[in-house]
Amino acid sequence: MFDFLVKRVNDSIEGRRGRFIGILDIFGFEIFENNSFEQLCINFANEKLQQQFNRTTFKEEEALYTSEGIKFQHIEFIDNQKVLNLIEKKPVGVLLMLDEECLVPEGSNEKFMNKLESQHSRNVKFQTDKHRKMHNKLAFEIDHYAGIVKYDSSQFMEKNKDTLFQDMYDVCASSSDHLTAALFPDMNRRKHKSLSFQFRGQLNDLMSTLYETESRYIRCVKPNNDQMPNKFEAPLVVEQLRYSGVFEAVKIRKQGYPFRLTHRQFAFRYRCINQGHNYRASTRDDEAVCREVLKTARQDFSDVAIGKTRVLYRAKEHKILKLLRNLALESIVPVCQKVIRGGIHREYARRIEKATAGLRHAMKVGNDIDLMDEKIRAVEGIIGPLYKVFPKAKPVNLDKAKAHRVKLKIWKDLEATFERLTKVNNPSQSQLDELENAVAEASDNLDIPRTDRQNKLFELARRQVIYMQIKINEEHLDKNGAKYRDLRAFRGLRDPKEYAKKKVIPLGRGKLEEGMCSWAKTKIPTALTRIQDKALDKIATQSHLALLSYMGDKKNPNPEEMGARFVNNGVQHSELRDEIFAQLIKQTTNNPNPASAERGWDLLSVVVSSFVPSEDFANFVKMHFRSAPGDMPQQLTSAYHTTKYGEKPTSGPSAGALTGMISSFKSNKERSRFSTMPS
Repeated sequence: MFDFLVKRVNDSIEGRRGRFIGILDIFGFEIFENNSFEQLCINFANEKLQQQFNRTTFKEEEALYTSEGIKFQHIEFIDNQKVLNLIEKKPVGVLLMLDEECLVPEGSNEKFMNKLESQHSRNVKFQTDKHRKMHNKLAFEIDHYAGIVKYDSSQFMEKNKDTLFQDMYDVCASSSDHLTAALFPDMNRRKHKSLSFQFRGQLNDLMSTLYETESRYIRCVKPNNDQMPNKFEAPLVVEQLRYSGVFEAVKIRKQGYPFRLTHRQFAFRYRCINQGHNYRASTRDDEAVCREVLKTARQDFSDVAIGKTRVLYRAKEHKILKLLRNLALESIVPVCQKVIRGGIHREYARRIEKATAGLRHAMKVGNDIDLMDEKIRAVEGIIGPLYKVFPKAKPVNLDKAKAHRVKLKIWKDLEATFERLTKVNNPSQSQLDELENAVAEASDNLDIPRTDRQNKLFELARRQVIYMQIKINEEHLDKNGAKYRDLRAFRGLRDPKEYAKKKVIPLGRGKLEEGMCSWAKTKIPTALTRIQDKALDKIATQSHLALLSYMGDKKNPNPEEMGARFVNNGVQHSELRDEIFAQLIKQTTNNPNPASAERGWDLLSVVVSSFVPSEDFANFVKMHFRSAPGDMPQQLTSAYHTTKYGEKPTSGPSAGALTGMISSFKSNKERSRFSTMPS
């Protein structure tokens, strides 16, 4: 199963042939209290990898010195070849002797251990405990690169054989399941190989690949075994560094030149150590600058090696160079800071002025919210990262611009609302409420600069509100007009019994009560509506007498004058206007005299052209319009709209103008401009 999984993983990640980048992940040497065959294989692999690391490191070191033309002594390092020979060298390596013992018919772990001890007793890398027979007679030790490891060989042979019973293998190999059969290849082609043989072969292939590549090393160190933050266990870390060969690598590097900079890097970094010195070498010749830096310095830098492309030196010189550079920076940095800070402030002032000018232009235009948004957004981009240096500084007009932008946004939103609702032909009450609120808000913000488009839409919206009010009111009357037909349903009307009691003579009060809202030839005893003021009540009764005189129900030599007086009483006394309309409704309801009724409707046209009733009484009046003869229903309604929503008359009609007003009214067949949808 393991072989199958490894093969599948390798097949899935295998890329194209040729150059590649590979990652080898290995923990390092394993040294436990009880170490068996697995630990020997793992530590053997680590020995191989450590040897490759050492040789690669030394090879790179010496190659660098050679390429730079620097004289150097050959670097000595600990070679672990003896340990590798002990484990794998033919014919007496530990793993080879283990394979040989596994092939012997009567081989055993004890015989294997005796052969090891007999063969390697004089090998300095192989050790056995003198008293092991008292404790563990199958134990032996190998002095690895990372330290001495004690192994228990009691299960070496069993783990190395890795065999299956023949009949079990045949059954699995002949399975009808393709996956199961693939796990057990044909026995005729299967060769019995020990685990150590397979492991050595795979390890040798890996090492061949590694030696053909350019290796880079990343050492991962685990700070603690508890997987907790902010916890550092020094013994555990030191142990990992030792087992991974880091200490040896450091020793190797210290034998050579651990610090190496290119000529340009060195010249750029350390030319400041000679304060006040005027360098003669050309700035283009980095090597000459490096030599002049070291030669001019008062300290001894004779051990610094200057190669063809790099300057190489050790820790002693590095400490001195670093100290001299820090001393130089203490005097150089303040001057640089002064210049840079001044430059930053001047640049910031220029950027602030640029942002301020943009906002000033947008404020001057006044009514372009898109331009305002553009200039406000541009502030951050213009100032850029300097905002972090001066977090509280900003253009002086930024807050004002933002506040102005909020006001422009109000009109921008209103513009969208107007644009949408002025196209509505059959409005609902909710749409009317929304448009009325929008118009009211716009009226409260007329001090905000507006575009021509916004001004046009505002005026259109105001007319649309009127149209919607008329349209909705007409629909309401179409559906619910019956409840406005009877004048007695008006809450502002006087109680009929109270009205009848105002008659001085009790006789006939019942008839008076019954005919309160219908045509009568006699003057009313009191106002039809609830007028409490006696003076106004008197004017109301006199107005009714004037109405009777105009309509011809009462004889009067100057009926036109009586009609004008009737109208002017409503013009002069707003409290009497509902009363005036109520009296006209009364006198034109069930009027048996056509001539009288016609003059009553004529006078109603003059009244509605002069003023309108209260909102509470308006629906009763409009429904009465619908009972007028001929074209008058539409004409009276149009006159009502014109009077309510148009310019109000400043004075009432004179007796001489009354006839002309009636003629003009009758000749006008057009609907009022308020009752048609504005455009």
